[in-house]
Amino acid sequence: MMYSFEDFIKEWKNDADYIEAHTSGSTGEPKCIRLSKSFVADSARRTIRYFSISAESHIHSCVAPDFIGGKMMGVRAVLAGCRLTWEIPSNRPLGAFSPHDELDLVAIVPSQMLHILDHADEMPKVRAYIIGGSPINAALRGRIERSGLNAYETYGMTETASHIALRHIVAGNEWFSTLDGISVSLDERGCLVIEYAGGERFVTNDLATLQSPYSFRIEGRYDHVIITGGKKLNPVEVERRLSSLIDSEFMVTSVPDEKWGNRVVLLMERSDDIEDYDEGVMLSKMREVLPPWQMPKEIRIVESLPRTPNGKLKR
Repeated sequence: MMYSFEDFIKEWKNDADYIEAHTSGSTGEPKCIRLSKSFVADSARRTIRYFSISAESHIHSCVAPDFIGGKMMGVRAVLAGCRLTWEIPSNRPLGAFSPHDELDLVAIVPSQMLHILDHADEMPKVRAYIIGGSPINAALRGRIERSGLNAYETYGMTETASHIALRHIVAGNEWFSTLDGISVSLDERGCLVIEYAGGERFVTNDLATLQSPYSFRIEGRYDHVIITGGKKLNPVEVERRLSSLIDSEFMVTSVPDEKWGNRVVLLMERSDDIEDYDEGVMLSKMREVLPPWQMPKEIRIVESLPRTPNGKLKR
């Protein structure tokens, strides 16, 4: 039987001082963790303040309450006293609404935004979208920027009770901005450290560049760094360089190799755009944007990229 928003809101209102949530499994086995309700409520209030959600607001979740992104929409609705609607998650979101309907905040994942962009004339009027679950690739980001939709990429994790920072998706903006009461720093590895005004602190495995204690850019994951031929390669950096060359979904990963230690592999998801691509031409174009040691040693076309249940790439 499906775990519903009604089930979660009952859990939120019970006598326990915590809720249970499951991590995504993007860097290991998924696990169940307990989050204190006071910590979760503080997180929800930050988003309520940021988007000026009030009792008159209507918010909608295209994300299931199995995941922290869905749970938080329920908590925001309870704390703001506003109207909450939801749907069974699919890649055809918002089908129950008409262009005359108005929504104040909608939570989605990147694959759902593709449908929204492809069917813009059928969509309701949405004051703001928050997009979570997995990073947004360059091609989708460009489409959102050109669409004029008011959309925000989120940064956070289950352990932080959803997002701690937002990046407004507009041309020229590559920086996440932290919500009130949160600052960031880097540890000795160059990984992001999240610090709360009340003293709570989380050390991540996300490599980052800081613009200020309240603004940052994610450069990839420390535990995804590939060592090939004695050099360290950040797959996210390589993907960023290749994003202008590849129209389909893709990822950079590696396999063990006797000569190189790890052999860099490019996985491309099968699509109409790459059915008759020329590997020689592709390699030639890649050499223009990548140094030799970052070049994939192999290109594989796959039916779908490996992902966790909530859509994150599983390297």
